[in-house]
Amino acid sequence: MALCSSSQAQELQQIQAVVDGINSPQHADEANLALTPIAGVVMSRLDHNTKNLFMHVRPDCALDAAGLRLLLEPYGLTLRCFQRRDVGPERFSHLNPLNCDSPLPPSR
Repeated sequence: MALCSSSQAQELQQIQAVVDGINSPQHADEANLALTPIAGVVMSRLDHNTKNLFMHVRPDCALDAAGLRLLLEPYGLTLRCFQRRDVGPERFSHLNPLNCDSPLPPSR
C-alpha cells in the first residue's frame, strides 16, 4: 500500500456524507464499487455500521452531492449531509446519522 506524502495529502479533498438504506456490509461494498472507478476518486469507503461515506478525491474531481445521489440511487440508497473540504490535519470523525452537525461519540 502506497502512502501519500504530506504535500500529496494536502492536494486531496475529503467527501463525507450519511447514506441511508444500507442493509448489510455486502450491500455497502456493492454500492462502493460504483464509486471507486470515478475519475479523480483516490479512495472510497461506505460503512454499514455508521452509515458514513468517506472519500478522498483530487480537487479536479467533478463529483458532487447530485452526482453521488445518482450513483447510489440504483442501490436503493439516499444521501444526506454531504460535505466536501480540503484534507487537513484535524482528526477524522464520523458524521452522526441522527444529527449530521454533530460527530458520533467515540466508541468505548
